[in-house]
Order: sequence, then structure tokens, then C-alpha cells
Amino acid sequence: MKKRVLCIVLCAIMAFAVLAGCGGKKETEAPKPEETEAQSQQGGEENPLAAELKELGAPEADYSKYTVGFCGMTLNNEFHIILANAVKKSGEALGMNVLVQAGSVHASVDEQLVIIENYISQGVDAIVLVPASSEGLVSALQECKEAGIPVINLDTQLDQATRDALEWEIPFYGTDNYVGGQLVGEMVAGMYPDGAKVAILRGIQGHTNDADRYNGFLSKFEKADVVFEQHADWETDKGYTAIQNALQANPDIEVIYCENDNMGIGAYQAVEEAKLTDKIKIFSYDGVTEGLRYVVDGKFVCTCAQQPIQMGKLGIVNVAKILTGGEAEQYIDTGCKLITQDIAAETLQETIDYAQEISQ
Repeated sequence: MKKRVLCIVLCAIMAFAVLAGCGGKKETEAPKPEETEAQSQQGGEENPLAAELKELGAPEADYSKYTVGFCGMTLNNEFHIILANAVKKSGEALGMNVLVQAGSVHASVDEQLVIIENYISQGVDAIVLVPASSEGLVSALQECKEAGIPVINLDTQLDQATRDALEWEIPFYGTDNYVGGQLVGEMVAGMYPDGAKVAILRGIQGHTNDADRYNGFLSKFEKADVVFEQHADWETDKGYTAIQNALQANPDIEVIYCENDNMGIGAYQAVEEAKLTDKIKIFSYDGVTEGLRYVVDGKFVCTCAQQPIQMGKLGIVNVAKILTGGEAEQYIDTGCKLITQDIAAETLQETIDYAQEISQ
């Protein structure tokens, strides 16, 4: 009898121990991965990018309830991939949901109209826009205004006529492309003090970036003898074809100024095929990884590097200000820098992390 009682007591003690152990395990269970990530994003302590964004002015807040739509010009150009990645990574570092869509080519106004309208119908809380046209998106932007969806404009500024038509001053952050053009023009003028025969590959006609890079360049290289210029729409293949034609008509060209690296790469291919690399110097613009590699290898004399990573970060910082009841900065010049062979390798390394194919 005593043995039976002892056995019952021991069993009860063991059962209690098991239950207590189960209860202890439940209390110390590790958070789910998504909870850990969200806590890291919201707190910022374990996320260096979040900490940097807060230093730039992003308010402390829970952003997990917000969705931001990024509408890019294209994702077929590394510069725009870098910019899109900067927006996406920055938004997600703060805990936002970031949607990314872009046109199939640079001149993709019709596609951007559809993208913006889709974002409105989805009820996004803000839109970050790199317009394919400085003036072609009025109808979609009017819908954003009526829906109360704030818009931040990056890289290519909407023209004043568009802003006047909307009666809406949309914040803009980007490079002063006129100053960038001047930097390149000054360098060419220093190398060719007596002037030179020049071919210019221009961007999309009507883009403020195109006009500013063109006029800035010529304002500093006043002795330029421009024997050829063509809008190659920021595209490599169009730049290649344009310079093929330019060299057939003007084999004595000395300088090619390309308003972006993509067109510059196409220009170099045409010059190389014509066996004129020892006679023609190429000056480019943008500072994407391939353009920087061309500077490292001596194929470009220089490229004028913009700051797409900074544009993206500042876009999200100011979206955060608006979403938390504050006001965005109206204009920020994100700056540019002339990259020559002596500093190209260092600059190249800084862009690689943001140049990876973006997940949408």
C-alpha cells in the first residue's frame, strides 16, 4: 500500500515538472523572424541604414502601417536601378512596405500614367516619382492631389508649367544638372584651350536634365565647335548608332560629350570599331558602375557622378516627415562630382551594393 502511494506521489511530481517545463518554454520562445525584423526596423538600433535615415531627419515612428509606391522611369538603366534600390531599402529599413514599378524604357510616359493610377486605386500612402517626362504626367498627378496622396519628385524635375497647372509645389531632390554639365565643360576646356570639334549625345528631348547638361557644358566650353548632336534617348544602342553616323560624316571629331554613361558606352563601341580611340576622347555623365569601370580602364576621361543613393534616402526621409504630420523640404540639391581615373575605383566600390537587380 505504501509503495502504491509513493508511486502515485512520484508520478504527480513528474507530471507537474513536465507542465512547468512546457510553461517555461512558452515564456522564453524566440520571436518570429518577421517580428524580429519589424522590431529592428522600428527601433533602428540594429539597422545602420535606419539610424542614418533618422540622422537625416526621419521622425521616430511606427511606419509598418504605411505603403509607399515608387514609380521609376525605367529599370533597364543601372542609374535608375540604384535609385530604386535606395528608395526600397530606405523605406524597408524604417518598416514601410515599398512597391516598385517602372516603365520598360526611358520615354515611358503612358506606362507611368497607368502605374500611378494603379497606386492610387491601391490606396498607397505616398508616391516617390522619377518622371519619364517633365510635363506629360499632369492628369495622373492631378488624381494624386485630389486623392490626398503626397508625391516626392526625384532626379528629373517636373517643369514649372506642370506645377503651375496643378497648383501644387511638389518637392524635388536631385542633381543640379546645369552645374554638372559645367564641371564637364570646364575639364574639356582645360584640355582643349584652343577649342575642339565636338559631338554631343543628348538625352530625351524635352527633359530638363537633357537641356541642363547640354547648356551647362557649352557655357564653360565656349570654343566648342559642335559638328554633331543628336538625342539618343539615354540608350546605349542609340548612342552607338548616332556616333557611327557622326564619324562617317565627321571623321575629325576630337571630343564626344555623352549626357549619360549608357550613351557613352555605345559611343565608345562605335569609336573602337572605327579604330579612333587614340584620337577621340569621351566625357560622360552619371557615374553608374559600368561608366566608372570605363573611367578606370581609360575608355572615358571622366564621368560626372550624380548621387542616386542619396536621392533615394532623402526621398524616404521626407515621405516619413509627411506621413507623421510634418512638412517635407521643398528642394534639395543632392550634388554631383567629377570622377576621373585617380578616384574612379574607390567610387565604383561605393555603388556596387545598390546596383544589384531589384526585387519587386
